[in-house]
Amino acid sequence: MTTFRKSLIAILGAVATVLVLSAPASAAPAPTDKPAAAEMALFAEQTGQVWNEESQELLAAWDCPSGRVCFYSGAAGTGGRCSWEGSDDNWLAGDLTCLWSRSDSVESVRNNGNSTAFNGVRYYTGTDFNPSTSVGCIPRGARGTLNTSRLLRSHLWVTGACG
Repeated sequence: MTTFRKSLIAILGAVATVLVLSAPASAAPAPTDKPAAAEMALFAEQTGQVWNEESQELLAAWDCPSGRVCFYSGAAGTGGRCSWEGSDDNWLAGDLTCLWSRSDSVESVRNNGNSTAFNGVRYYTGTDFNPSTSVGCIPRGARGTLNTSRLLRSHLWVTGACG
């Protein structure tokens, strides 16, 4: 074996020894749980962003896909976000749920609908679009922070007057 090869083997052995000795005795396992929706919604609100429960990602304030209505747990389109293309008679049951709305109030809403068949989206504190629980309506293309935060449970796209 040549002197060069002997030197190279000695150097590689020394590097391997240093790496083994400097490695931590135990490494913490990588987190596997998705972040809790409530914690991420609060973080998003504090940082002026939106937490999208469905895709598990942070988005810009007021982010709302075209053709949908979006409800936010924070003022000015921040915090947790739930969005729908159509009406939903019970936010806490069915195919699409809004988990943070079980305990957190809606603070703001954006109607990014694009169908001229509907003038707005009416929202309710009760399920099943009960008229006595209607607390507001957001016209198509509008967005805003609510005057009074509310625990909402349903919403309905409407063809009549909104306001």
